Amino acid sequence: MTHLLLRRTVRKWFESEPDVKVMRHKLDRFVGSIDGMSGGWRAVPEGAAGGGQLHLIVREGLAANAPLILYFHGGGYIVGGLASHGGFCSRLGRAVGGRVLFADYRLAPEHHFPAAVEDGLVALRHAATIAAGRLFIAGDSAGGGLALAVTQAAIAQSGADGLRVPDGLILISPWTDLTLSGPSIVENAATDSMLSTRILTRMRAAYLGPQEPADRRASPLFDPNTHLPPTLLIYSDSEVLRDDSTRLAENLRLGGTAVTERAYRGKPHVFPLFWSVPGAGRAVRDIKDFAGGK
Repeated sequence: MTHLLLRRTVRKWFESEPDVKVMRHKLDRFVGSIDGMSGGWRAVPEGAAGGGQLHLIVREGLAANAPLILYFHGGGYIVGGLASHGGFCSRLGRAVGGRVLFADYRLAPEHHFPAAVEDGLVALRHAATIAAGRLFIAGDSAGGGLALAVTQAAIAQSGADGLRVPDGLILISPWTDLTLSGPSIVENAATDSMLSTRILTRMRAAYLGPQEPADRRASPLFDPNTHLPPTLLIYSDSEVLRDDSTRLAENLRLGGTAVTERAYRGKPHVFPLFWSVPGAGRAVRDIKDFAGGK
């Protein structure tokens, strides 16, 4: 049922809606209507992140040294934001017993690559100033690729400009290869209810403009710096981006990174974001276990 709903809504908008602003409104309204913040969680403006904005998702009673998750939302670099992902981030905060710093980075086509990466690095610098306890970087889909790229940059520049290497990396169905070279792009074309080669190509063109998709900041799968902090990968075996996760897991293990890999069978792309999908709650518990939530 969820697959059919996503095909008739999100996938249809991604494929056929010509106006990106209309697409953003539809996605925000659709996801926001089924997964809003509750239980005392709220989003508080936290200032600018380059050309983007930061929001702190919090509730009363959190310990001063509670963990902090810096979160980058998905949406192919062209859609998504606090309205579509705020509810999920509040569930992450509840699971780990900490705060979430939500990065509303600049979107394409108004702002081409590397604007999102630049905003992400500013967001990490800010996260380092407010994280009294453990710091995690997380993201879904394009936001997962961005989270990975920002972490790799932090390792390359650790100690400079307040770039703190996070204690862990949480990636949900990350888009790590904008060259679209993974075999699952073709193998899972019939089973992915949200994405397709056509959709990914459209998003890539809007984001990259004239830049090369193999640029390691856009396709962090190809970055040789694979010695990352402990990494959790959550993905579906039936999504077209499956191999963006499996190849990354292999690369990271070869580089000495501790990888926790959770492959779910037959689930939609970024399924943990949809609380009613069977398995979504279990995936959030995977994140809780990884981050040491209580």
